[in-house]
Amino acid sequence: MRQIPEAIFDAIESIQLPSIPQVLLRFLSMVEDDRASMKELASLVGQDPALSARFLTVANSPALRRDTEIKSLDHCMVVLGTRLARTLATCLAIQNVFARTSGKAQYDIAGFWGHSLRVAELARAFAAKMSCIDLEEAFLSGLLHNVGQLLLLGGVGERYGDLLRLRIDEAVLCDVEGPVLGTDHAVVGAWLVDQWKLSSFMSDAILFHHKPVEEIIDADVLSRIIWASQIVSSHNEKIYLAHNDQRPDLAAVESLLGLDLIEIETIRGRSFENVALLAAALGVAEAADPKTLPSPFIPFENIRPMVNEAHSQMEAVVRDMALMQSLQQNMSDLCNEAEILLAVRESARILFGLGRIAFLLLQPDKPALTGANFDGQPMLLQRLEIGLDHGHSLAAAAALGKKACSTFDGERPAEVSLVDVQIARALDSEGLLYVPMCTREGDVGVMVYGLSAAQFARIRRHLGWMTNFARLAAVSLESWREKRDKEQKIEADLTNRFEQQARKVAHEAGNPLGIIKNYLKIVNRKLSDENDVSLELDILREEIDRVSHILLRLRDMTEASPTTDSLDINCVIEGMLALYGETLFSSCGITLEKSLDLNLPPVRGDRDSVKQILLNLWKNGAEAMPNGGRFVISTHDNVILNARAHIEIRLRDSGPGMPADVMQRLFQPLDTNRRPGHSGIGLSITAALVERLGGQISCKSDAGAGTSFSILLPRSKGDGE
Repeated sequence: MRQIPEAIFDAIESIQLPSIPQVLLRFLSMVEDDRASMKELASLVGQDPALSARFLTVANSPALRRDTEIKSLDHCMVVLGTRLARTLATCLAIQNVFARTSGKAQYDIAGFWGHSLRVAELARAFAAKMSCIDLEEAFLSGLLHNVGQLLLLGGVGERYGDLLRLRIDEAVLCDVEGPVLGTDHAVVGAWLVDQWKLSSFMSDAILFHHKPVEEIIDADVLSRIIWASQIVSSHNEKIYLAHNDQRPDLAAVESLLGLDLIEIETIRGRSFENVALLAAALGVAEAADPKTLPSPFIPFENIRPMVNEAHSQMEAVVRDMALMQSLQQNMSDLCNEAEILLAVRESARILFGLGRIAFLLLQPDKPALTGANFDGQPMLLQRLEIGLDHGHSLAAAAALGKKACSTFDGERPAEVSLVDVQIARALDSEGLLYVPMCTREGDVGVMVYGLSAAQFARIRRHLGWMTNFARLAAVSLESWREKRDKEQKIEADLTNRFEQQARKVAHEAGNPLGIIKNYLKIVNRKLSDENDVSLELDILREEIDRVSHILLRLRDMTEASPTTDSLDINCVIEGMLALYGETLFSSCGITLEKSLDLNLPPVRGDRDSVKQILLNLWKNGAEAMPNGGRFVISTHDNVILNARAHIEIRLRDSGPGMPADVMQRLFQPLDTNRRPGHSGIGLSITAALVERLGGQISCKSDAGAGTSFSILLPRSKGDGE
């Protein structure tokens, strides 16, 4: 397979993808609409190859991907979220405006866009007919089959533009690209998809889409579908009128797809019609004889009227301020420091065309820089500590001098130190550019760009803009930190007030509880030993002691370690039923059923916590059946979870079930206004108690079929393990 030369690789590494403005503008509008669903946003992104490739690249980065590969746009949008997607789209819009006003040659990609959509539509339709691969995977593969052309256009636009001006046919484009560039758009496109590390033949389908007929027949199904789709898309006349001896590739398409030409033509007509309707809706005008390759426009500067230089500079400043303000607003909506740094990094990649970016942040407790701790940042940088008490490194000099500096500068504020060399090695780059992140209040850190000498020569004239961008990033970080500190202070004040009130309540409640307990002793003395009421009074005293212990913990406001006992769960249940069975169930017309495993072994745990768990869930079940019903309590031994044996307590009611919105937040505190007279925290406390016992709680609820809770508690070590 043809490799990508280093010069080309450096140019395309930052993934500069010219995007069709109509889709980008519509996305920026839709993402601001709270009524727009993720599916609608994903569908819109799927209308532009460049936008799809950019979003999938970010979603499949180590910072976001986690353990699940992302190969559908629906999943991609869920992973990115609207805030990060809005930030990325805003950066693409800024980059689009910047390119149009910087004198760079522009390209009409309407024909390219239409061809990509037609191939995508055809691929999805053919996949549906063959019923053997995922339809969205086929659509994405078709949409991105020529994405390598956009990468080359964004990375080496001048050289690739000269090649495109030859107006050659796409069928022979790879043969022309090879001698000129040392690679071709199929190899480059496959490289991009390979970065996503998908368990898919998508990159192979892109790599093989211009292979000869005799080779493609041995490829996988997806590769054959994409190859056939781009062949069918290239026909501007009805396919069934073509003669096989004139177009042998059509005969191959028939064989590869297992469809006859009339059926293929029907699918082709429908797919072309869908794309035409979409183009009309977006206002994209393709030429009468659409070209599948990007077509050069006249450079913007050649048609721009001559204006006063001062006015030009003012226009640039105002434009940057307006666009950066939108970007800052988007960053301020992000939830945490890691999200902000991720958004800053991806934004910088789009805006400045540099792929290797890191952050050195100022430590809060001493004058030193260290690598930011978030996914995607080289781990080695997190172990570096660069002191600011002297300027013996370029990184420190940039932070202290509040001025960008590079290892490629002729005159530098400090010599290149070993720590600078280490950072360059960590980023696997020839050299470095440091841009200070500072605000009016102080320093935040330094943005680090790993780059080559050629990249520095290209980016040098944009240092002012890069400095403003780093300042914007610093302001966003500082704003988030100030907001966090303010929230923490408010939380601390509220906690302090609550503790004071809790101590007061605990003290006042202790007196009546003590009086009740003393009276119970007096009553018990007056009863004969044979009286069954004595047993119930003992249970009642136990419950009063439990309430007293709860109040003591509330007063002390310390999470005391729970008392660990050997518990017979069945006995605890029977004792609780003796006290609460009549009140909660029998008197309310609720039939109680028990199925207790008589061989249940003891478990180690806090008796009070188990009682509280049972009481909370029993009350919930009883309240769900105000007109009576059935409540089932069962226990089971030897339930295996995570390779460990547990005992199970299962509680099931015949109530109406719980709505979906409640199930989503089941073990979180609810709005107290939802159920007047209730604190709204019963189930959240229950879940916390189960977790403290080392167990796990789960719930199943179906409309009209009741609710079931399962509590798993670990068996004691040595009990059958």
